[in-house]
Amino acid sequence: MSTLQLGLEREGPVVVVVMAGQMDGTTATLFTAFLDEHLTDDDRCVVLDTTGLTFLSSAGLRELMLLLRRLARHQAKPAIFGMAPPVALALGISGFESLLTRAQDRASALHAVTPTAPEKPGILSRLFGGGAPS
Repeated sequence: MSTLQLGLEREGPVVVVVMAGQMDGTTATLFTAFLDEHLTDDDRCVVLDTTGLTFLSSAGLRELMLLLRRLARHQAKPAIFGMAPPVALALGISGFESLLTRAQDRASALHAVTPTAPEKPGILSRLFGGGAPS
């Protein structure tokens, strides 16, 4: 019998969903139920840590699509890292890989989804309304 373990960690504005085990026909709906319970409408920066995920079936892909739709409402694109070869293959063949930001590790995944602060205008911009005097 397959199992899926899920965890959630918050790092500032980023939610990291930690996945381990197999996401298949018997466990995939647990993923969406877990997200429904733990994510809020304000959670727009999502990282999927699949370091412990060993298998991803079409049922798992369907549940990932539900997450992608949820985030698309906010023009957000999750990052993913730690993919085992079978998981990377499933995402690649299905075309899902292009819908996710693939990162090498946790730090780069966090960086990929963290919103950047707008630059503060310099003194000239504040004095002259956006540019230097002519």
